[in-house]
Amino acid sequence: MDILTHTISGIAVGTVLASFSNGDIRQRFLILCFSALGGALPDIDAISLWSRFDTTLGYWFDLQETGKVIYTSRFWYSHHGFMHSLAAAFIFSLCIGMLFYLKDRTITKENVFLSICLKRHWLIWGGFLGGYVAHLLEDMVTPGGTWEGIRFFFPLTIYIGGTGDVWWWNNYDIFLVVLTVVLLNLTLLFSHWRFRIWKYTSLIFLTGFIIVIIQIKSGDCDFNKGEYALKEQESLNIQQQRLSKGIYSRMVKFDKWLKIYF
Repeated sequence: MDILTHTISGIAVGTVLASFSNGDIRQRFLILCFSALGGALPDIDAISLWSRFDTTLGYWFDLQETGKVIYTSRFWYSHHGFMHSLAAAFIFSLCIGMLFYLKDRTITKENVFLSICLKRHWLIWGGFLGGYVAHLLEDMVTPGGTWEGIRFFFPLTIYIGGTGDVWWWNNYDIFLVVLTVVLLNLTLLFSHWRFRIWKYTSLIFLTGFIIVIIQIKSGDCDFNKGEYALKEQESLNIQQQRLSKGIYSRMVKFDKWLKIYF
């Protein structure tokens, strides 16, 4: 899916974890920020499409293939490779824990072990991990492409997913559901009501998750088959059928205004 949907999906996960926090607004904001980062980070492997990739990273690391070839290949550093794996999710989550461990040690002497720090900041690195995994799950239902899925169980060489239930972008209906979850949970999160708020944020998130699954599985188009341009138009046709005329037109305008695939 597109980077915007991935990012707000991470925020949606973060709103649930932030509702477990007894900290101040700053603490909750940190949870949301790291959750958003987790939702967006896996697609950093698309940097090989950067116009200056070959003259910078490609040159520095003496890569034998061009960035465009790397992107569509099955190298561990290609798109849908290592960065789209559970291993990467846990490694980067641990790195975040290490950052807070080092930060805390400069302030207090009570954090002798990393495990203590991980436990203390679990809502932050947990939000990052949840956002990261949400990204991976969302990519599994898109077309397999040249990778035939994502390398979810790295270092194993198998790729899973690539079911083609939805197109890579133009998923306005899914975006709107996730956005609604975020807005509702943020309203609860930053309200003065604090009594077991996590129950309500979790329920809203679960409801949105189920609706998204239904939307994904209710389509009758296999986006792994057919011509590229036709599949993209088919995705728009599906959106036009599912959304009202007014909402669809607004989403199309927003899509054209946005300078990224959406």
